[in-house]
Amino acid sequence: MDQNPGNSRVPERRSKPRMKCAYPAMIRASSVDGKKFEENATVLNLSATGVYMLLNRSIQKGQDVSLRIAFPTGSLELGSSKLATTGVVVRTEPLSEGQLGVAVRIQNYRFM
Repeated sequence: MDQNPGNSRVPERRSKPRMKCAYPAMIRASSVDGKKFEENATVLNLSATGVYMLLNRSIQKGQDVSLRIAFPTGSLELGSSKLATTGVVVRTEPLSEGQLGVAVRIQNYRFM
């Protein structure tokens, strides 16, 4: 049952559509204590301007990051295509089981 009568949806603020996914990624950045790290992550959604992913480590808003995201090709013979990006963390949110949701605004990218 709809608890909000009429057209009370919150308007979409994003300028680019988001694609839900579950792509493996590798993030390189510095942790809250300033130590550089490289860690596996999972991209949950992706657009032309941003990435939202799950991470098992704390990271600060404003932090510069590098990401490599693997896209499945649908063919075992071809392997996967990869997207290399750099960006800035614009939001973090603690999730269950110690994971962190991290939103990154993409600054540069190239396909590999």
